[in-house]
Amino acid sequence: MKIVVIGPGALGCLLAASIAIRTDHEIWLLDHDPDRATQLSKRGLLLEENGHRLNCPIKATADPAEIGAADIIFLSVKSHAVAEVLSKVSFLLSEKCLLLALQNGIGHLDILQERMHSNCWAIGVTAQGATLTGTGSIHHAGRGISRIGFLHAADDHASVLLKKTAALLNMAGIETETVPNILDHVWDKLLVNVGINALTAVSGCQNGELPESPSLRKRLTDAVNEAASVARAKGVRIGADPVAATIEVCRATAKNISSMLQDIRRQRFTEIDAINGAVVHEARLLGIPVPENERLVREVKNLEAHFIP
Repeated sequence: MKIVVIGPGALGCLLAASIAIRTDHEIWLLDHDPDRATQLSKRGLLLEENGHRLNCPIKATADPAEIGAADIIFLSVKSHAVAEVLSKVSFLLSEKCLLLALQNGIGHLDILQERMHSNCWAIGVTAQGATLTGTGSIHHAGRGISRIGFLHAADDHASVLLKKTAALLNMAGIETETVPNILDHVWDKLLVNVGINALTAVSGCQNGELPESPSLRKRLTDAVNEAASVARAKGVRIGADPVAATIEVCRATAKNISSMLQDIRRQRFTEIDAINGAVVHEARLLGIPVPENERLVREVKNLEAHFIP
């Protein structure tokens, strides 16, 4: 198969490297930066995991026309880039292709439903931990299950493609299962991100420091409980104790630098609108107060406002 990973961030590079070294499929990495794409094609990816450093040759390009029609596309760009990317890569899609969107939060869901007219697209959430340590260099910081599924009923062809995608990921060493209720899992992960990402970004701390500080733990608890109230009001089936689940993730990834804190340190715009901002948006529609999430959105946007152009 021809596999395309869109976006050379931590998750995109982890996917591309894992598939490249553990399968025989043709793998492409699509980047918006031509110079970086050239560099990645020449040098490949460097994957650090389990104490080993693995060089992973790949094909990389900034020109979708160079790739042609794909069999499976992993969309791993930031949530705020989804609309623009979809407008540029439409000809990579065909009736035989499945696009799997792997964004944090829920801000991308409406965009996908508006732009993707076929049913050959799916949503994924992953507990894989990855950090970029340089251009094309990834530290695989932790493993966890990934879940993929359709938001709406799919035909037999799309269902087969989804199973092939899960099999590909499992072959690549990324434990994956297909699920019929992917939206519930999306919200479960959203609640974890609500409690960790923005708070680590504004505090400048590692994940494991959140539950150890009484003040930060209180803010985490309030943010997650607010988001859980919104989820329940929308009829989403979430876990029984989302605060405990978030604290468990903090401790399991204690040394990790969250993706939002990485973005802030690199002076890149974050996914705050798709995470805490999305909770605020949904809460306003439902008339539910979410003051901690509103505070976190303000604080992250204030950090972004001071980026040097």
